[in-house]
Amino acid sequence: MKLPTRLSLLSWSCALLSAVLSFWLFWQSAAIQISQLQQTHQAAIQQLLANHLTGDTKILTRQLSVSFQLPYLKVSQLDGAVLHEQETTESGIELAGIALGLFGVSLQPTEIRDELHGLKVSYSPALQTLLQQLQWQSLLLCLGSALLVLLPFYRVKNQSIRKLAHAIHPMETAAHQATVQSAVPTPAPATGTTAADYLLELALVDQLTGLPNRQQFVRSYETLLKNANAVHHCLFVVIRCENLNDINQQQGYIAGDLYIKEMADQLRQLGLDPAPALFRLNHTDFCLLQEDASLEQAQQIAKMLLQQCQHYLQQKDLTHPVHLGLVLTHQGKALGELLALADTAIGLARQQHGTGSVRLYLYNDQEHSAHQTSFSPQNWRQLLDDIIEHQLLSLLGQMVQPLNKASRSYTELLVRFRSKDEQLLPTALVLDMAAKLDRLVELEKLIVEQAIALAARLPNQTLGINLSAGAVQDEQFVAWLDRRLSRDTELCNRLVFEISEQGLQHNLRLSKRLLDLLHQQGARVTVERFGMGITSFKFFRELKPDFVKLDGSYTRQIEDDKNNQYFIRLMVDLAHRIGIAVLAENVETAAEKQMLESLLVDGLQGYYLNKPAALE
Repeated sequence: MKLPTRLSLLSWSCALLSAVLSFWLFWQSAAIQISQLQQTHQAAIQQLLANHLTGDTKILTRQLSVSFQLPYLKVSQLDGAVLHEQETTESGIELAGIALGLFGVSLQPTEIRDELHGLKVSYSPALQTLLQQLQWQSLLLCLGSALLVLLPFYRVKNQSIRKLAHAIHPMETAAHQATVQSAVPTPAPATGTTAADYLLELALVDQLTGLPNRQQFVRSYETLLKNANAVHHCLFVVIRCENLNDINQQQGYIAGDLYIKEMADQLRQLGLDPAPALFRLNHTDFCLLQEDASLEQAQQIAKMLLQQCQHYLQQKDLTHPVHLGLVLTHQGKALGELLALADTAIGLARQQHGTGSVRLYLYNDQEHSAHQTSFSPQNWRQLLDDIIEHQLLSLLGQMVQPLNKASRSYTELLVRFRSKDEQLLPTALVLDMAAKLDRLVELEKLIVEQAIALAARLPNQTLGINLSAGAVQDEQFVAWLDRRLSRDTELCNRLVFEISEQGLQHNLRLSKRLLDLLHQQGARVTVERFGMGITSFKFFRELKPDFVKLDGSYTRQIEDDKNNQYFIRLMVDLAHRIGIAVLAENVETAAEKQMLESLLVDGLQGYYLNKPAALE
């Protein structure tokens, strides 16, 4: 056998072996990934079942549907009687099922038995998108391997043809080579340029969503500024998926990636003409850039974004908040200033009221020209220093109205910040910027000091003090708060500290320590925004708060929402069993008040009853 033929067979054998090994390792890695995801789902669902105290199948089903994406879910009694069943067909993943089966990973529904409640839950996690991607990647791997296998034969064939051509036309070949060498003395630059362009394109694309990334956005915006001589009308929109980190921690990174990809698909389907440029800025933020946008166009885009995001969250039965910050600028701004204004709009969006989990704010620089100095990024640090040094804040009170004689009530303190020139600043935005600039703990200490001083001046008032999630997860702040309350123990029984449910969930150990020390000092605790997470009542039995305040989304139009009526009535019953009072906020109509009273909540708060006002 000739040497070239031997080398070709050796190359073919190595390529074939490499292809088989690569295919095997690819699906082995995929099997481990899928198995870990299945185990994560199983552990989380087992924990949810263990903490399920209501015994109500509807509540259990709702918790499972909200917490996990389950195309197949069946809840039945141990004797086989089906209580609930839902199924969404997942097709096009047959190859993945066969490949994963080789490694002992089954895509059949998983069954969990709950002997305590006499239930059996069968489910399948949402894997279709992931498995389809794995199939395509596997096919591409096979195609690449096939090319490697055919390459030796292609080379041998080409060598044979070239030898034959040289033997028949030696003079023509020599002349052709001379012509080529004289015409092209160096390799063609087009090949190198194409490769460089390809690499640059890869560097400017977000690999998860396929959208242009932050680097491409910077290039596009700077080109826009240059071409327009820094004077143009522009709409810049930031879409922030706030709870992505929580999804990654609670459901795994695959669920988080799926959430982001589906959000990207929703934003691609806006159907605007002309279509704005869409980018992914970072792991939580998307952005839109629309040139020459008018106020009417900005309002239309805002409306369509709101509807699209709300539709997606409702379709998936998700409660993850999404905030939209829109900046309409009538003159070109430096990129840093534009991003800072978008952050301002996001902060203001968090204060907006409305239905669903989507909030937006449209920041028009013509309308806010008087506020530019305070909101410009370079002044925020100085602004926060001024607030802390000169105590530029005031406290208003909004009473929680008790509904029966046995109800314990209090007046919630609402903080208002101002600048040195007495300009009122958005509270949520100040707290957000304080967290980014490491001023939050100092700001929270100032608020607590002011509240304690106010309690000393108002001996007949019980006051509620809000603590942000960032502060309650700071061990130094918790230690300071313990020392500070020890200096005024006689006032502590007239203080109620409000902490969000989400803030408590981040660090259960520190949250337990915080509530214990507050109770030891004689203060009381309210868990606000209750119902937005999946915290169990077992968790609340351990923490032992005095009040839970239902999130405002349960209150709005409660008179027409049978599901929320049922949920609140159940929560009231369970809370009362373990000695917790239930409060409802954002009560804005007589019909809401009447319905909540009939559901036996212990206290109400909202603009219909009283508005925030000065206490002195």
